[in-house]
Amino acid sequence: MKSKLLILFLLIYNLCSSQTDIDFSKLSITESRVDSINLYFNKLLKSEGEKKKELEKLFFELLPNTHSEMSDAIYIDSWKKNLEWKKNKHKKDFVPKLYVVNPWVKYLSSMDYYDKDAYYQKYFNICIGGEYGADYLRAGFEIYERFLSDTKTACEKLKKLTDKEIESIFYFIFDETHPEHNEENISLYNEMLLKIKKVNLKLSELLEKSYKRIIMEQRNH
Repeated sequence: MKSKLLILFLLIYNLCSSQTDIDFSKLSITESRVDSINLYFNKLLKSEGEKKKELEKLFFELLPNTHSEMSDAIYIDSWKKNLEWKKNKHKKDFVPKLYVVNPWVKYLSSMDYYDKDAYYQKYFNICIGGEYGADYLRAGFEIYERFLSDTKTACEKLKKLTDKEIESIFYFIFDETHPEHNEENISLYNEMLLKIKKVNLKLSELLEKSYKRIIMEQRNH
């Protein structure tokens, strides 16, 4: 199933790469909303103090609340950046944005948002149901950063979910094509497991269960 999805993505990506226009109307999120997310995101990066907090709130509230919406939003954003690069790549001072994968996600993973309940609820929601599919569909949208830097709070919020939802989040973090040979991910898994086990034994067991499932699935391919 994953290989079919990956092939489908590559076919769509190659098709889109040869076009200058594309219809996003069948996706679960609008192009205008993606533009709004980028508008506030770019503004907050240049802001400080209370103004930055205001813009951060607007940015956060505009972010999708489901995995499918988040995937579609990042797909639209990536496509538009690729188009921008194609149009401007020969300009002398042009700085491409393509090299920063998931800039929203990277910012979200280290965000010190004032409403921790809303923050974790949305972050969990966009990860539930996630599977590896492409550069921007990987590593659990970097939610692993929260389990490393804010372990206690992250676990307190996570344990309110069902076991199935928790396993789905852990699965999305480590799902990939060659998990047994990725030294970086193996190291991340061990570090996360150690930290989570100190805070909540049940969550650590669900993490182990999810990781073992990924290993077994890849061995059976």
